[in-house]
Amino acid sequence: MFEPSEFFDFLKRPRYQFLERKETHILRTAIKIYLLILLFIGLVNLINITILHAFLTLPIDETLVVPDSLKEHLWTYIILVVIIGPVMEEVIFRLSLIFEPDQIALSISTLIALIVHKLSIGVVSLVSFFVIYAIIFRFALIHKTVFLKFWNKNFKYIFYFLSLTFGLVHISNYKFIEVSQYLIAPILILPQLAIGFVLSFTRLYYKRGFLICIIFHVLMNMMSVSISLLQYSPK
Repeated sequence: MFEPSEFFDFLKRPRYQFLERKETHILRTAIKIYLLILLFIGLVNLINITILHAFLTLPIDETLVVPDSLKEHLWTYIILVVIIGPVMEEVIFRLSLIFEPDQIALSISTLIALIVHKLSIGVVSLVSFFVIYAIIFRFALIHKTVFLKFWNKNFKYIFYFLSLTFGLVHISNYKFIEVSQYLIAPILILPQLAIGFVLSFTRLYYKRGFLICIIFHVLMNMMSVSISLLQYSPK
């Protein structure tokens, strides 16, 4: 089971635990992390509402807004946000924490395909995914020993970079109207930053940590979607 004390000890000195990862109950651990994160989110939101809101106008949180393009296809929206989104984010930010040629190739090719998809049609992103995957997998397989040495030597930087980046990309959830609002962005994304570090730890510390991360992420997004659908009223 997830223990906060183990998490904070690991956070002080991240270790590349490939052969010594612990056994744990997958669902119970995911639910425990979920409940702890909900408590943390509640505290952060309390600060935002009672303190920050008293001094300035908070940016618009677009996390719970159903996109116009999906308002007529709510099941598509639910599948994208609750299942596909969490799996893709975990593949990009957590899978490559443990180096394996297929995992690093899947992580990078998913990220690149997602970027290409934003800039072009779906077929191009699909082709780019398979091409990038094949290239990186082959390269990583040939130079596996070199990469493993790099991962062991620089692991704490890889851990911190992926954890922080996960939190920082969620700044895009907010619509900033005033320049002053950017000053409180780190506070607004504190929950995502915490989630980034907790899930990175979970991925590394437990034998089936990646699956725990996905289950947790699905639960979190399921809650967000439920709230957004309760607020949404079709015309």
